Amino acid sequence: MKMFQSAKWRKQAQIVESVLSAAPSFDKEYRLPPEEFARRQKNVWAMLQREGFDCGVVYSDEHYCGDVPYLGGNNNIIVEPIAGVIGKDGFVFLAGLESGIVCEQFSKRANAKIFRTDIFKADYGDAYPKGILHPHEAIEAACGGKPANIALLTTRAVLPLSLYNMVSAYVGAGNVKDLSKEYYAIKYNKSELELKLCEEASLVTDVMLEGMLRVLSPGMYETQVAAWGALIAHELGVEELAYPTMVTSGRNNWTLVGKASNRVIQEGDIVHIGAGAKRDGLAGSTRMSVQCVKDESGLTAEYKKNMTFLEDAFTYSVDQFKEIVEKKLDGSEHERAMIAYYNARAGEFKGVDGKPIENFARLKGYATMHNTGYTECQEFYGALTDDYEGKLPQKMAFMMDAGLQGFDKSWDDVVMDWEYIVLEKTLGKLGGDVRIFNKLPLNVQYLVGEGF
Repeated sequence: MKMFQSAKWRKQAQIVESVLSAAPSFDKEYRLPPEEFARRQKNVWAMLQREGFDCGVVYSDEHYCGDVPYLGGNNNIIVEPIAGVIGKDGFVFLAGLESGIVCEQFSKRANAKIFRTDIFKADYGDAYPKGILHPHEAIEAACGGKPANIALLTTRAVLPLSLYNMVSAYVGAGNVKDLSKEYYAIKYNKSELELKLCEEASLVTDVMLEGMLRVLSPGMYETQVAAWGALIAHELGVEELAYPTMVTSGRNNWTLVGKASNRVIQEGDIVHIGAGAKRDGLAGSTRMSVQCVKDESGLTAEYKKNMTFLEDAFTYSVDQFKEIVEKKLDGSEHERAMIAYYNARAGEFKGVDGKPIENFARLKGYATMHNTGYTECQEFYGALTDDYEGKLPQKMAFMMDAGLQGFDKSWDDVVMDWEYIVLEKTLGKLGGDVRIFNKLPLNVQYLVGEGF
């Protein structure tokens, strides 16, 4: 096969051109204003005062990229990680030698000071490089002197051991406390501007998805399909994706959230496509499954049955969430309702042994609703699991997934002769109103076939 097929590429380019010509418009250059960061910093500092702490430390890297930008506005983290400290004298970047330069691009709006340190050697003690600002100096700049205690605002699942060692040696381990849950509760409650950006990002993902589905055809590599999604995103002003564009086909669907690989898509394959985009750091997402056929007459009966079930499950999920919001119920009620819904319809499916499937809900994948923000899903707080505690915030953004997989604990643990299909959209709770930010319908099979 030739590396590049110009005729096919030109046909796909014309399809993508028509998709882009109908795309929604918004101000590509818009960024959150200084007032937004002042509000966030004020709320976090008030929480620290209530908890009796002199400052809080946050950390971010390229993958887990939300805790520092939330306060510092630097949603351009690349290569080197960065930390920050918030105290009575404001927010200070405890940056690396390189990340401290990069963060200057967008951080002025957060009114933050930048201290460039050797962040990778934060806990070297007496062996810390001479002539370079020490992390202690950044902390003291935020606190107006040496603090008596320090709160860790980034989860221990992410915070580097070196930073923990440094602050523990500095103020004593007994004076360091994990307050990440309290910090994440503040981030969970979104502002109108944050929701606006999440919605715009979601609309971009619709266009990405439409473009990829319309060019989809047998013989394309998954990576070739994904390339058009990325092009559309950047053309519409997306500076970063919420995750690598997902295109999985055939057995690759078993990854559930796998990125595009160099597998050739075959006619009749089930294809899962996931598009995630960010607007000024805030994420929107959509994921859908289709069958790679010329028209709907080529759909298999099994595929149609399973997708109809999934569309029903997603619709039920939205209705249940609306009821929870209307009646001000605990968030955990949603996942319990979804587990019950899947199990109630288990009789429609058979296992590989021909018998009914026990605990059918285990094949839905994971929690139906998860929090979002500066990461698409790694917020470490707010997923509506069946053990979620408390009421929901006034305003929130979240992803809602309905899935159906064929294996349980591993690829070798096959329960049902089936690959994986999914429907995911981004939603917002705005007081008592619940809105799906994406505009594409649940069934997008009609978009497939033009690229054949």
